[in-house]
Amino acid sequence: MSLQRRRERYVILMMWKILHKVVPNCCDITFKTTPRHGSVAIIPPLSKSSSSGNQTLYDRFFSVQGPKLWNKVPVDVKATKSFESFESFKIALSKFVALIPDHPPVSGYSCSWSNSLVDYTPSTSRWSDI
Repeated sequence: MSLQRRRERYVILMMWKILHKVVPNCCDITFKTTPRHGSVAIIPPLSKSSSSGNQTLYDRFFSVQGPKLWNKVPVDVKATKSFESFESFKIALSKFVALIPDHPPVSGYSCSWSNSLVDYTPSTSRWSDI
């Protein structure tokens, strides 16, 4: 697993802890529950008149990156409810992340793809099919 993928996995684990109030929610991340998608994190809005530099900074904030990553996790993985199930969530998340192709960019070379889970969309299958 690449360093980027490990970091993103860690952010998703922190989002689970924020949802279940294991750690303080200092970023004011809000969640809503829907029957189809389970718990969904709300991504804070950004002003459309912001400069591109500010938009780049905005995209890198934990309060934005965390909800985007959390919303990519399938319902069956994030369906764990109790505090004792953190370990089972961690195992299910690791299995899910391992199924997604991990092709980190090579240092010194330009690449035309993003290795982030946020940018990954399967071309022929849905998340639940992975």
